[in-house]
Amino acid sequence: MAIRIIFTLSAIFGLHRRIVMLRTGNNFAILFILLLLPVVKTSGLPADDQKGTGNIIYNVNVHTGTALPHNDMLIYLNREFIRGLELNAWFANPETADRYSTVFGGGYFFSNLGNRDVMGNIHAVYMSIINPLSGYFSSADLKVNLGVGYATNPYDPENNYFNRGIGSHLNMYGQIALNWKIPLTENRWILRPGMSFNHVSNGTVVSPNSGINMLTFSAGLDFMSDHSHSGRMVLERDTVTHKKHRFSLTVAPGIKQMDRRIDKQILTSSLIFDYGYFLGKDVSVGMVLGLYYNETWAYHPYHGKDETLSPFQSAAHISLQKNIGPLAFFLHPGTYIHMPARDIPYFAGRLGLSYTFENNMIAHFAIKHHWFAIADYFEWGVGYRFNR
Repeated sequence: MAIRIIFTLSAIFGLHRRIVMLRTGNNFAILFILLLLPVVKTSGLPADDQKGTGNIIYNVNVHTGTALPHNDMLIYLNREFIRGLELNAWFANPETADRYSTVFGGGYFFSNLGNRDVMGNIHAVYMSIINPLSGYFSSADLKVNLGVGYATNPYDPENNYFNRGIGSHLNMYGQIALNWKIPLTENRWILRPGMSFNHVSNGTVVSPNSGINMLTFSAGLDFMSDHSHSGRMVLERDTVTHKKHRFSLTVAPGIKQMDRRIDKQILTSSLIFDYGYFLGKDVSVGMVLGLYYNETWAYHPYHGKDETLSPFQSAAHISLQKNIGPLAFFLHPGTYIHMPARDIPYFAGRLGLSYTFENNMIAHFAIKHHWFAIADYFEWGVGYRFNR
């Protein structure tokens, strides 16, 4: 029955005609499998040795949708529907029979980017966290994937000049998905329809890079296997009783390139003051003040030829954060307070994750962006959490 369902889903989305396109991605699929093999028994996030082992959930999704162009060139090049395939393995909690608890895993994603001749395809491997929703949406979950992607046909000044969306082979890949769960059998099979927002970008480390955004609808199938794992990959809920108020300070440098012809990476940096109030044990809301240094705004077309712009900017953000043990996912929508450049959107956001160590030090990765669609630069930072 499961095989029949998979082929039915593939036929609906036309993927049976696309399988030949996966040949260039075989190495990525093999890499994904090889990464999972040692994880199952030997590596992962810390967990209590008393928890025993849990089962592995295998998942396959087929995607169809459209690119979301945000400039005239991408609008002109957007000629095809998005067709994609997603393979996942998730590590179920061994402590409970509830397969809907928060789980961690990894996966592989493949799709075209709206125009195969110019934009090419994307192959990505990533880590994945699935968090169940509650209340009215109790039969749904929120899935976040974050990893690296390989673009098959990036910008080339001689052979592919029109691809202004992707400037390099190596990129960051991210996905936020809302999925519904429809049990087909009591303990084994779950049908998983959903929708997702996908982003591919190198954070302007290599120019040009306007990034590619995709909105897709998906149909998937979960299989709760009998394959066990060591339990080290389980994301345990934080057992520490936190204070209601959360304060942190983070310094996060980055680099970006304004013009491929100049062939120069320029330093950027973010100084982040983050305050949050815990609404529950693992969800907090608050405010963020961001101070930014970005010399790339000194380049045309962000100013007149006779102007000299300050490289400093500041922004106020809303802080939305979800903690899963020491790991935290955060979303910081906001607006510039001080922004001297022209033709830059006032909506400035940050999206990323952090890991808080036992000594309260923080390791941090985030994407600073405009309107969720245009990556400004990647932030790689360290920080400290106060009042823990």
